[in-house]
Amino acid sequence: MKLIMRTNWAEILKKIFPEKTKIKIGLLNIPFHAMFVHFPTALYPVAIFFLFLALLSDKDSFHNSYFYLMIIATLFTPISHFTGIHEWKKKYRGVRTHIFISKIRYGRILILVGGLCTTWYWFYPGILDNTGVLNIVFIILNISILLLVGYLGHLGGKLVYGLPH
Repeated sequence: MKLIMRTNWAEILKKIFPEKTKIKIGLLNIPFHAMFVHFPTALYPVAIFFLFLALLSDKDSFHNSYFYLMIIATLFTPISHFTGIHEWKKKYRGVRTHIFISKIRYGRILILVGGLCTTWYWFYPGILDNTGVLNIVFIILNISILLLVGYLGHLGGKLVYGLPH
């Protein structure tokens, strides 16, 4: 009975959402990378926004918001990376092109830099209270996350929407 209902439900969904909408039905056809990539991509810039609010106002709530958002983004970035590699191997048969090599390389750098910023703040939350070289390095590392996320998104856009002619 459940199998028949699932089949009927799938048929109904296929009629409502035709193939051209690219909605996948079935557990194995869910585009996990598309789901997981947007989560850290959105959280990193929001976290860094709270970092600057913390620098400007010195409120603990902004410090805490930065840290918790960084933890979540840092935990989801490797998932995004590995689902991207899986999709690359599945959809593009692992063909090595400049775009894929760059996405893999810069994805690893994002994992490293995001993890470094989160770990650094975990062990030394007063980094934002001080002024000096370490404070500047910490802020530059956080800003570099924005550049990495932007570049990875640009490369992903090329893959999804096509290369310009």
